[in-house]
Amino acid sequence: MELEDLKMTWETLNQQLKRASDINLAVYTHQKLASARRTLRPLFWGQALQIFFGIAFLLLAAAFWSTKPHALSVIVAGVAVHAYGIGCIIAAGMVMGAIHNLDYSGSVLEIQERLARVRRAYIVGGIVGGLTWWFLWVPLLMVLLALVHVNLYANAPEVIWGGLAVGLLGLAGMLWLYGYSRKPGHDRLRRFVDQGVIGRSLLKAQAQLDEVRQFAQEAA
Repeated sequence: MELEDLKMTWETLNQQLKRASDINLAVYTHQKLASARRTLRPLFWGQALQIFFGIAFLLLAAAFWSTKPHALSVIVAGVAVHAYGIGCIIAAGMVMGAIHNLDYSGSVLEIQERLARVRRAYIVGGIVGGLTWWFLWVPLLMVLLALVHVNLYANAPEVIWGGLAVGLLGLAGMLWLYGYSRKPGHDRLRRFVDQGVIGRSLLKAQAQLDEVRQFAQEAA
């Protein structure tokens, strides 16, 4: 009878410990998910600012088209500036939509999968809104000068071709740096590059989800 009482006491203790562990996991998960949500807010509002940035380019393009340009080189520059404005808005909208679709009531694995979509959208947005500046400054300069009736290509074509060459070298340098940071022994450089490519907010949110997943595995 004493052995039976001991077994019942042990089972009760195990249930209490499991219940306490489940409560701790739930509390820890809630805290980490709330922190991840706060971490992504600056990224969300940053994309909203990018939309206004894209709108500014569309307004610039509208002012440019109102001058009814005739030179082919200037028209090509205007198309590039116009396309950039549209691209900024679309890319920012994709990131904001992906963040909005994050369902924090789902499992950690599901949240991580949706966060990966945010990450992919952000990388695409970085390419559209960031890397293109290696070349975009050339058509932007052409458009601004065209507004005061100056054709840069007709007056100083070497500025355009030289600027495009510099942009090509700069882009090649960035690609080389990215590849170099992937090599073993360059962990610090890799983290620095990842912060630039992926974004600090996304990396921090991913780390918080990884902590939840590890805590759940240890508690199981």
